[in-house]
Amino acid sequence: MKNFKRHYGKILYALTFLVCVPAGLLIWAKYTRDLIQIPAIESKPAGLIFMMVGGFLILWGMVSLKKFGKGLPMNAFPPALYVSKGPYRFLHHPIYVGFGMLMIGWFIFTGSASGLWLVSPLTILGIIALVKGYEEIDLNERFPDQKIKTIFDLPGNNAGLPGLNDCLASSFWICVVLISGNFIVHKIGGSAVPLVGEPLHNYLGYNLNPLSFLSFIFLITTPFYLKRNNMLREWVISSLVSMFYLLFVGLLYPQIGAQYLPDEGYTLFTVPISLLLLSLNAIIKQARWIGLFILTFITLVVIQLFNSRSALLHCLNAIVIFFLSVNYLNIWGFLRNLSEKIANSWKEWVFGKVRVINHGFYVGFGGFFGILLAGILAGKGYALALLVSTIILVICAALWAQFIEGSEKLKRPFGFYGGLVGILFGTFAVWVMGINCWIVIGVCSVVMPWVQAIGRLRCLVNGCCHGRRIDNPFVGIRINHPRSRVCNLSGLKGELIHATQLYSIIWLFWVGILLIALWNKNFTPPFIFGLYLILVNLGRFVEEAYRGEVQTPSIRGLHIYQWTAIISILSGILMTVIKIEPVVITPCFSWESFFAAAISGLFIFFAMGVDFPYSNARFSRLV
Repeated sequence: MKNFKRHYGKILYALTFLVCVPAGLLIWAKYTRDLIQIPAIESKPAGLIFMMVGGFLILWGMVSLKKFGKGLPMNAFPPALYVSKGPYRFLHHPIYVGFGMLMIGWFIFTGSASGLWLVSPLTILGIIALVKGYEEIDLNERFPDQKIKTIFDLPGNNAGLPGLNDCLASSFWICVVLISGNFIVHKIGGSAVPLVGEPLHNYLGYNLNPLSFLSFIFLITTPFYLKRNNMLREWVISSLVSMFYLLFVGLLYPQIGAQYLPDEGYTLFTVPISLLLLSLNAIIKQARWIGLFILTFITLVVIQLFNSRSALLHCLNAIVIFFLSVNYLNIWGFLRNLSEKIANSWKEWVFGKVRVINHGFYVGFGGFFGILLAGILAGKGYALALLVSTIILVICAALWAQFIEGSEKLKRPFGFYGGLVGILFGTFAVWVMGINCWIVIGVCSVVMPWVQAIGRLRCLVNGCCHGRRIDNPFVGIRINHPRSRVCNLSGLKGELIHATQLYSIIWLFWVGILLIALWNKNFTPPFIFGLYLILVNLGRFVEEAYRGEVQTPSIRGLHIYQWTAIISILSGILMTVIKIEPVVITPCFSWESFFAAAISGLFIFFAMGVDFPYSNARFSRLV
């Protein structure tokens, strides 16, 4: 009977990921094609090449898992042996890489803008979330002593001399990311025109500027001047961080971030000055002939400025991004230390039978700020609806957590997914009030990442949503305050644990910037709500894998909140396909919105920061 169930499970798993998932992605692309107004790319030859290479990687990876791992490519039924042969000598996840290439190739072959610019990026993010939130952890637990360094891995963090393979791999990643980023920013955020049906060479940047190309040569040869692996690794990571900033800002605010791309003579090989600065910064620490490199750098910068759309904005962007990128470790260290300080900052004041806890001020301010921003974006006509939705959301968050985590020690917990359920009840209440519920849903989706990020500061103080043990002191934080759940519930006082609340804050910060930009670009409220559900829950899936709360149940190897994250992601996909008629709103500040925000902030502050410490009634105590 057990073997029958296992065999049946394998068939069901295969049908899900070989049939249902690809079919679902195609349907998703079909029903969102009218929502994505980004130029499509259609090329039969390029699409076929991507699909052939992707299909080959998938098959090669599957055969290798069967032959060397004695199993199938299924997370639920993993191979018994660790595989380091076949394509796994070159890539850690060749099947996923192949699927990504196959998917992108199909959408290029068919000229699907929504498939290429919406479905593909979110699916790839989903794959990354699955790897980081489950597969890597599972592999490390099952094969703790078996690791393999592929030819495309980053250099090691040591003082050894970089090998030829390390230099080539570093140049390869910088080259691929730069060219891909330039292409995407130009086609989405730059001066792009519709490309459907055009030959591939018309938009691959063949208008090569020989002088600008010298900057590209300077960039990709940087690894060969560096004499230590750790310096090469630092250069690669800081350059990738820099390109992330460039891509993010260039897509959302091209009038600011895409200034390094010229209007005329566009080429994929344009190098932003921030990357040249990072290369010079790495080279002058180790190389000889420093004066020659500085002179070369100045010459290349002048060339780039002459070819920029705005030399001033290019310089300002370069300086800001350079300092953010070169100091990424210092920035992380500052945020980690600040998180640890906040996590140990519990304070409380007792007035008779009532207690006020300092962490309530964080969520109270977050609620006030979020509802005020939502009221400004939607206009004063939605102030009352936002207030009602907020109260219902908080109540549902309390009821949900009471059902999942409530106990003698946790009299009044709150749960994020209860808040999502509260959105449904809040929407119904708004509809009964005769107010357009889509506007309320959309604007709440825009502000919710910011509210959640501020609310995570409460989680740090309270100790909820805390991480599990970790051995790395540069990553982990220590919590010693006896009131924290880390100490009084999980027994991890003084232990190094993952700063999962900080992970969440960082992810929500970028999601919040993206969603407010989409709102300003007049994307529909259902679409924005769908993206909110998808992006926030992709981050939540990974975050949950590193959390260590003892009261959180697990089902088949995943925390219950990982399963709810998956359900929320699927719900978000369904939301993105909903089409509604455009609604005209008038954004403005109003006193109605201010008072609604103030009442919301006070209500949230009382719910999450004020309790009755001498009572044992349900919902009485926060700790």
